[in-house]
Amino acid sequence: MRISRLLGLIAAASVLAACGGQNSGVIGHPGTTGNNLIRQSSHALVAPGVAGRMAILSGAPRLIGSGVHHDFKATRPCTYLSENLSGDVKVYNGNLTLAGDFASTTYGWGALAVKSGTSGKIYLGRNDATGSLDIYTACTNTMIGSVTGAGGYPYGIAGFSAAGKPGYATDWPTNSIEYWATGTGTAVLKTDANQSESYFLDFDKHNKLWVSGYSASTGDEIVDRCNKIVTICKTMVDIPSGFPGGVQVDSNDQLYVNNQYGTLTSYNCSSLTSCTLTATFTYSNGTNPLDYTAIALDPLAKHLIWGANIYYCTDSCTDGIATDGQSQTLPLSSAVLGAATPGTDNAEFLGIARFLPDSP
Repeated sequence: MRISRLLGLIAAASVLAACGGQNSGVIGHPGTTGNNLIRQSSHALVAPGVAGRMAILSGAPRLIGSGVHHDFKATRPCTYLSENLSGDVKVYNGNLTLAGDFASTTYGWGALAVKSGTSGKIYLGRNDATGSLDIYTACTNTMIGSVTGAGGYPYGIAGFSAAGKPGYATDWPTNSIEYWATGTGTAVLKTDANQSESYFLDFDKHNKLWVSGYSASTGDEIVDRCNKIVTICKTMVDIPSGFPGGVQVDSNDQLYVNNQYGTLTSYNCSSLTSCTLTATFTYSNGTNPLDYTAIALDPLAKHLIWGANIYYCTDSCTDGIATDGQSQTLPLSSAVLGAATPGTDNAEFLGIARFLPDSP
């Protein structure tokens, strides 16, 4: 079901989401209660992130603005945060100060950083229901191209690792996945039949696509591993009571999954046929659980993982949402939260892209 512009202008009550159940034959992990949130079987009338609860529905198309203003360049490593409620994108310097603001209503969905030598590209999902992606020179707001989608909203983006390599984006709120066979041109739609709605993606060194979404049979958060052309998908992880969150796989086939209720989980998937739970880490800002949406992995041996961070607040935030981007150390068994970008009130960052890895 697509969200009409009219629906997007109707004031919506605070509607939250959670889910439950258990699949057999895959690793299961108990999720949290998510502050006693109630899952909606269809997200057509709720904001994409589980913390999304503003008067104007964040899934509704916004008018495309006049474009990017005030060219800027960020120092590396730079961080992009894509904000769903406004469609704007903020870019931060290597020291996490704000380098520039796109001042746009065009985006607000997935974000992907791709490294190529010492340069790179940033892919941003458009909010015009076309499923298209715009491409920028890394650490700038200089647009250098685009790829044409096949409809929907690009909640997650993966691939595009080099010229001629495939690219992918989810087609929220469905289980369709946009597939660009050579990373260019117009996407074709593929389907993950195990899922009712697909959210975030990652592409591993074995040319396999990882997809987080809702199980079509139980409503659990599941993570599937699909072949390159997305014709065969196998469920590798089942997280009861999870809301589909970011998914990343490192060079050692370690999988990281977010349940959007403050808990990140890691798995050893090196057998390539199954995944074994290794650790969990629950975020806390001292009083409230943090709610990470997208996550971005630093690929170095002593890497960090970055999250687009949404958390509840009752003092400075008029509508109860504050957000930023924040790192944490790995492995999860000894994880420590790192520095964060400046907090933004009443915002919902669904996409995060981090260009150039941090030093160990």
